[in-house]
Amino acid sequence: MGAIINVFSASGGGFTPISYDFPSGSGTVTIPSGATTMVIEVWGGGGGGGASDSVSFTSGGGGASGGYAKSSFTVTSNAGQTVGYVVGGGGAGGTSGGNGSPGVQSTAGATGTYTMTDMLSGAAGGGGTGVTGGSGGIAVTPTGGNVTNTAGANGSPQSGGAGGAGGAARSGDGGATFGAGGAGATFPTSNGTAGSAGRVRIAFT
Repeated sequence: MGAIINVFSASGGGFTPISYDFPSGSGTVTIPSGATTMVIEVWGGGGGGGASDSVSFTSGGGGASGGYAKSSFTVTSNAGQTVGYVVGGGGAGGTSGGNGSPGVQSTAGATGTYTMTDMLSGAAGGGGTGVTGGSGGIAVTPTGGNVTNTAGANGSPQSGGAGGAGGAARSGDGGATFGAGGAGATFPTSNGTAGSAGRVRIAFT
């Protein structure tokens, strides 16, 4: 899926703010002429929920949610330079008594011509299978954000026979949330739920 591009009306004939919203994929964004500030937000993909176990009749744990990082840069003198990004996908739910897969980290800055500290969301842990007790996935703390680096939420372990809940997605600008962890499977349902995909947003004003 391509970028969702929002262009806002300029006031007084100045620079027209523009924002890019990437739900998947990878690529580069060019810093436009006239922009003064660039804000980048990255959310990692959520971990998948663990599968249940048909032998011990136990349920799976929930996957952790992806981390969230935000940076702001002054780009008055950087028109024409590029910023690379990668959007991490959600981890697959566990099958056949298996653990949930980790979410894939989202990144910004690892490629492109603009010099910045790489923003890395980190890979959210998948939920544990009921075979080993249905533990919750472990969240990680992002790196590289110069405004915030917020760890995802751990997934919940299975409890009382029910699969664990996935970690809650972290909130960014405007209350946007992405990268929730997948729920663990509740026996006799066999497969865990996949984690939600991450996101990358880049805005110029």
